[in-house]
Amino acid sequence: MKSTNCKLLASLAISIAAINAHAAGGISPDANQYRYVEAAVAYQSTDWGPFSEETNMTFLASTDFLQYLHAHARYNNGDTKLPKGYQQDGWLTYGIGVHYFIGPNTSLLITADRHELASKNKKPDQDAKEFRAGIRHDLNSHWRLTLEAGEHDLIVGSDTTFIFETVYSYNEHLGGSFRVRDYDELDLSSYELGFRYSF
Repeated sequence: MKSTNCKLLASLAISIAAINAHAAGGISPDANQYRYVEAAVAYQSTDWGPFSEETNMTFLASTDFLQYLHAHARYNNGDTKLPKGYQQDGWLTYGIGVHYFIGPNTSLLITADRHELASKNKKPDQDAKEFRAGIRHDLNSHWRLTLEAGEHDLIVGSDTTFIFETVYSYNEHLGGSFRVRDYDELDLSSYELGFRYSF
């Protein structure tokens, strides 16, 4: 699964880079791929027993600075049951990323994150790190796609993360999002439908 995700991401990056290679002009000063706040409803599903399905809230924020850098954070307020007897009591992720526009509408990104998962039962709280690489592409003035793949070490040791996100922008500031966030060995999939404000 890890190899398939990496090959898919690499193939998409090469294809979009080729499409955008001939594009004229620079990056719009109003580009806001990395500036937003969002509130989303998340449906979390696990693939292991005892099975756990839960609907909760997820909040996200991101801002860019110094042209190539962005900082981001995510908080999920769920209490989903996880492997090894863990049950989350809030899950905070925050980090910093580097992004580079390979065309007016396409950027490549690399992020380094920290996870802080509070435990609802007697298990100790968990801290972990994660590294991801991805590609973000504006199809037009309304639609944006993002693909990311990476590695984390939360609870189960070395594990793969895969994220697919699409954003529909009603106008320059308001829009909606749909995101699938999948953790391989953690056996957790999160389906998120959100309202986004870009600035």
